[in-house]
Amino acid sequence: MTGSQPARTGRTTLLAVFLALVGTLAALTTPAQAAAAPRTSVNPVVFVHGQEGSAQQWQSQAKRFSSNGYRDDQLYVHEYDTSVATDDQAIAGLEELVRSVRARTGAEQVDLLAHSRGTRVAHAYLAVPERAAQVAKYVNLDGRTAAAPPGGVPTLAIWSSLQPNGAIGGALNVHEPQASHTESATSAESFAHIYAFLRGRAPLTTRVLPEPPVSVEIAGRAVYFPQNKGLEGRLEVWRLDPATGARTGLLPQHVVRVGADGAFGPLAVSGRGHYEMAFLRSGERTNHFYFEPFERSDRFVRLLVSPPGGVADSIDTCSAQTALTIARAREWRSGTADDDRLRIAGSDVLNPAVSPQLRQILGLFAFDKGCDGVSHLDAALPPFDRVPFLTATDLSLPADARARGTIPVTQTMRGTGGAVETIAVANWPSDRHTVSLLFKDYVDIPSGG
Repeated sequence: MTGSQPARTGRTTLLAVFLALVGTLAALTTPAQAAAAPRTSVNPVVFVHGQEGSAQQWQSQAKRFSSNGYRDDQLYVHEYDTSVATDDQAIAGLEELVRSVRARTGAEQVDLLAHSRGTRVAHAYLAVPERAAQVAKYVNLDGRTAAAPPGGVPTLAIWSSLQPNGAIGGALNVHEPQASHTESATSAESFAHIYAFLRGRAPLTTRVLPEPPVSVEIAGRAVYFPQNKGLEGRLEVWRLDPATGARTGLLPQHVVRVGADGAFGPLAVSGRGHYEMAFLRSGERTNHFYFEPFERSDRFVRLLVSPPGGVADSIDTCSAQTALTIARAREWRSGTADDDRLRIAGSDVLNPAVSPQLRQILGLFAFDKGCDGVSHLDAALPPFDRVPFLTATDLSLPADARARGTIPVTQTMRGTGGAVETIAVANWPSDRHTVSLLFKDYVDIPSGG
């Protein structure tokens, strides 16, 4: 899915296809479908993330595109440094990526999707007629408004609850009042509108279809975040016991030397397995990343490491406690019985003080403030309470020098009828290890074969 990775066509089981078709019959007619003209060819898709973003934001939509027949060499992401205020470098990078994608694929035009700050980059890119001519259709996701479609390119604009009156003149404007800011770009509902606009017909499915477990591959990058700067190091991929988060076997399934661009893969994994990816660099803490099973091949995997001087430096670390970073590309909401729940080692950590809806929380840090062995879950910790999309809570999580203990982390996702998913992680000491968990922003359907 990234520009540096080879193409591969995903396969699905008949059972999964049947389940997906049944689950998406209600989405066969959308406002975007009605307004879109039929298309006879498939343009490559270029995604542009927003503030504090990376390719990770587009994982679910990329897998929905591939579930509907897009190949990996038709899906690309433009990543840029959002820690700088100006967009010049981001615009130049997008210009270079579009040029590269057109050369690689032979396509005359690409379809461009941008979210939040990424729409600012996209509007500036499309303001040059020669560049706009290289874009067939543009999707503006909860970002810039305009009096007319940027560059005169046919435009779909999707707006969340944050911009209930958002509009681009002359574009197809779709409002999703139930969606949060990032959710407007990552949800199945948005995908239905996007696909219909790009292709002139409804998608076969808005679900992420599982592949046969033996066919799944992953690829991605290890990067400083939010600079999206590649990191060099050693990557170990371990198969885990899903109940305990403990590594199975004496050796990792893969050991990879990662170069300066941070790229790795593709690597074969089981679509039913639980995995830890350990990223090691000389003289640095080991970064441990835990995931839900990769039910479908994914080339937008990102191992996000906080740089020196980054916000993660505000985490109190010690040998007696574990610190966790938990992320999801769908805002964590709390306050009502129908909202999300997040339990860490039996403690509910979401509440209106920690994850207020207006702050659009995507990432939560859980650590023992002061390393005093006492938890205080009734307030968000500074400075995280002032950082966009992030929050933190004071939670004591006793560590073990050899990480022989288990910390279960369970999410109950809103709007899914109580769907529950647990990721179990080892209790690594925070003075020498970081522990990050990534939950999916959708609910799996059963894997076949």
